[in-house]
Amino acid sequence: MSVDGRFIKYLGIELNQDLTNGKVQKISQISNTDFLFNIRANSENKYLYLSLSTSVARIHLIEKPKEKFDAPGGFCMFLRKHIEGGVISQIQSLNNDRIFEITVSNVNDIGDLETYKMIIELFGRYANLIILDDKDKVLNAYKHIHPFDNVDRTIVNGITYEIPKDDKIDPEDLDKIKTFFSKDNLDHRDIINNIRGVSPLLAKAILKKANFIPTQLFDSYKNLMNMPIKPTLKEGKKQFFYFVDIFEDNQRYFDSLSLLLEHYYHEQTDKEKVKQIHKYLSNFAKNQVNKYRNKLEKLTKDLKNAQNNEIYRMKGDVLIQDQHKIKPTDYEYTGFSYELDKELTIDLDRRLTIIENANKFYKRYKKLKTAIKHLNKQIILTKHKLNYFISLKQQINNNYNLKDLKEIRVELIELKYFPKKKTKKQKKKQKLNYETFVDELDIMILVGKNNLQNNYLTHKHARKKDMWFHVQNQSGSHVIVQSKDLTESTIRNAANLAAYYSKSQKSSSVAVDYTLVKNIKKIPGELGSFVSYTNQKTIYIDPDISLIHNLKKL
Repeated sequence: MSVDGRFIKYLGIELNQDLTNGKVQKISQISNTDFLFNIRANSENKYLYLSLSTSVARIHLIEKPKEKFDAPGGFCMFLRKHIEGGVISQIQSLNNDRIFEITVSNVNDIGDLETYKMIIELFGRYANLIILDDKDKVLNAYKHIHPFDNVDRTIVNGITYEIPKDDKIDPEDLDKIKTFFSKDNLDHRDIINNIRGVSPLLAKAILKKANFIPTQLFDSYKNLMNMPIKPTLKEGKKQFFYFVDIFEDNQRYFDSLSLLLEHYYHEQTDKEKVKQIHKYLSNFAKNQVNKYRNKLEKLTKDLKNAQNNEIYRMKGDVLIQDQHKIKPTDYEYTGFSYELDKELTIDLDRRLTIIENANKFYKRYKKLKTAIKHLNKQIILTKHKLNYFISLKQQINNNYNLKDLKEIRVELIELKYFPKKKTKKQKKKQKLNYETFVDELDIMILVGKNNLQNNYLTHKHARKKDMWFHVQNQSGSHVIVQSKDLTESTIRNAANLAAYYSKSQKSSSVAVDYTLVKNIKKIPGELGSFVSYTNQKTIYIDPDISLIHNLKKL
């Protein structure tokens, strides 16, 4: 964790300098957890981004946003009523912890000047925005915490707000800090648990700067606290950042803490969006696969029962044949069926005549006979949908790219599995996010990663003389090579791409078929990008990511 109490203190100072006396012109809701405050300060439009996401809670200035906003919820409307139009008089951190206080003066409905406080608590899954009046009474909160919620504090409308209490040492009380560091055998966990606002990142830096020598810990702490503000990002496979440079290599510096946070969280937010949409689509596809498997099993069982309909006709025949032998009081009759060449026991409804009982069996026979046609149609349709979602599930699992996943969502909207959002303006159709590779002979190879891309490349973009590649007998990417005369090298590159972008990615000796695009036909009735093809050849390939890396990617 890089954003700790010390980081928040200096971020508060920075924001106070940038936004004091600024007017809150508009408050927008970007998502369920994220809000944007458009503030006019120092003759400039500034944008304060607040996220209450449990995984990436934060507050900082950003450049002018590009994304469009969702419709505001009830809490956003409350903010607009009380905060929008107000003037920021002060921004500060509280208690040397991950808490901000933004004081705003605004005119209420009857024209009186009111003072409001926005308390922003960046406590991970307890991240919250609390609105107070001038007497520190809670007017509203993004997350209300009730007494029965098994949390140490309560946040409900009308109570007096109190800062979370702990028994930790104030990080600016140097006398107590010095006494604490005089103890033996301290590790980074002791520092975190005893000094407020210190993150694992800072605690480890204190120990390292002291060379893990107990007598040097206090001096190490003081030196780090007195370092000049220098927003720093440590780049690498795993990134870290802090408000001072406590790193040893791969540093990148920023002009402000907000610029540092915007850069870091832009990438993190994209990853979080991908993770969320991937999980949602994956669960949806999985549930649909289970749904259609269960439906297919039930339909197959119903069909088997319906196919036994002849027995009801035979029962009717026996009743007509032996009606003179059956007494009106009989509830069961056993007669000989010449068609089965054996006796048949038949349950009778004594409220009906023998002819009426026979007609009841004939009626059931006809109903089941009609049902067979309907069940066969339903089984075919269900198999199509099951195959589609099995294929789609594989595409989702292979795709961690936001654009590809959004295209899959668009496809499901078009198929009416997801509701279509109402928009005032018709969006311009975006180019599909298929992959484009160029091999050493400058031959272009196109790879579709979902149904929309596959259908576009094969049925709209490709020429009849282009070559089409696909893994044999399983779902996978459509790979188009924009050339008819291919060398062995290009064939192997295209086959490798087809094998890699399939569920056989980690297999060996994967069979890949290839043929001219003119030999490809879409299968009638099938959802997704299923096709049939003729005149194909087959190559066996071991998927190799290094070969893909050697190709030029456009």
